[in-house]
Amino acid sequence: MSVDLKTTPIPRLFFYYFIPLAFSMISLSTYSMIDGMFVGNKLGKDALAAVGVCWPIFPTLIAFELLFGLGAASIASYFLGKNQAKRARLVFSSVFYFVAISIVLISWSLVPFGDKIAKMLGSSDLLLPMVSVYLKVILMGAIFMVLHPLADVFVVNDKRPILAMVAMLIGSLTNILFNYLLLYVFEVGIHGSAIATVLGHAVGFFILLSHFLLKKGQLHFVWRFNWASVISSAKSGVPQSVSELSAAIVMLLFNWTIMHTVGERGVSIYAIIMYNGIIFWTTLLSIGQGIQPIASFSYGAGRLDRVRTAFGFGLKVALCVGAVLYIVFYFFDNHLIKLYVDRKRLLEDPTFLVDSKNAMNIYYFGHIFLGINLFCAVFFQSIQRTKSSFLITICETIVFIALLLPILSHFYGLKGIWVAYPLSQFLALIVAVFVVRCEYKRGTFHKNNPEKNML
Repeated sequence: MSVDLKTTPIPRLFFYYFIPLAFSMISLSTYSMIDGMFVGNKLGKDALAAVGVCWPIFPTLIAFELLFGLGAASIASYFLGKNQAKRARLVFSSVFYFVAISIVLISWSLVPFGDKIAKMLGSSDLLLPMVSVYLKVILMGAIFMVLHPLADVFVVNDKRPILAMVAMLIGSLTNILFNYLLLYVFEVGIHGSAIATVLGHAVGFFILLSHFLLKKGQLHFVWRFNWASVISSAKSGVPQSVSELSAAIVMLLFNWTIMHTVGERGVSIYAIIMYNGIIFWTTLLSIGQGIQPIASFSYGAGRLDRVRTAFGFGLKVALCVGAVLYIVFYFFDNHLIKLYVDRKRLLEDPTFLVDSKNAMNIYYFGHIFLGINLFCAVFFQSIQRTKSSFLITICETIVFIALLLPILSHFYGLKGIWVAYPLSQFLALIVAVFVVRCEYKRGTFHKNNPEKNML
């Protein structure tokens, strides 16, 4: 389908980006889900809890990628909208080189401290051996887990969303294949699942890399490096990076609180919530990312009428999708839980299914509000309203959770822990509404702001 960012109707443009993005993001989410399914069914609830303890490492890696990647993609798309392709390539190349080198140096230097990191993540002595070995494999392969989504966001902004979808799908199938081989055929243990995850990301990354090496679009590598490109991208990418990093901190808070409240069993339930919830979260995030190239390009081209249309359309989609997904998860929660725990283990703990179901129904209600919060944060970041994006992001991720979690867990125990999430998202929604009103009053949607923080 041929599209023109200047003239194609917003709904058509949105679905052009959103559909392959949603498929690719859901495929990306299956990396972790498949790990959980194989580990939970083959190795049991303790192993599932061990992988759950490791969860904060994944948003931390993505936060590092988003710090540079999403900001760089928005700036590159801005320059493409102004017909300045050379400046867009410089931004892309500089950020790619910097991220590739720095992630290797950082992640490999942390490998010898696997046991200490595991304890920092809240691992109990029972789970420590499994958590440590899983973490070490992930850290050694972190370069592919960071460069894969980095390449993906640039490919999408270079009008190749179908390629991004194909790369994610093939990578996901690779992950499934090696999870089966390493856990069921060769029975190498929990680190086999980590190896499968790294291999899946590596395959997906190399597929995307071909787009730039073969110069299939406007973005490709140039043999130049510019620190200003890296710094400007980091400034622009701070909101979404903080969002992911805050998500990692929130997972830590939940793991610590649950471990001290009910122990490993509660962490197993939380792991299932996070595994299934990642589809919820990635679908909602895809809405904002589907609007991002449209908003960035239109803002750079001075088409604020299209910026307003994109914002209004995206809000409606985010609300509708969030509500529909909650209904789907509500009616299929039993089946989703059983994906991670086999029948024999459910018979050994007959209340586990009911407790997990109740937790999911309470926790996921917050995702209805999350859809709007995520969209507003990504949208304002895409039009260089970094402070507004940051305020929404920090509220929907950590501020209210950090305040509510210790209070509600103290008075209401495990149920209070689950209620803390939807309540925090509702409070963040109030902040988002306030931010949107302020942006309208200052003329963000009605007049061009001076070009700032651009290279």
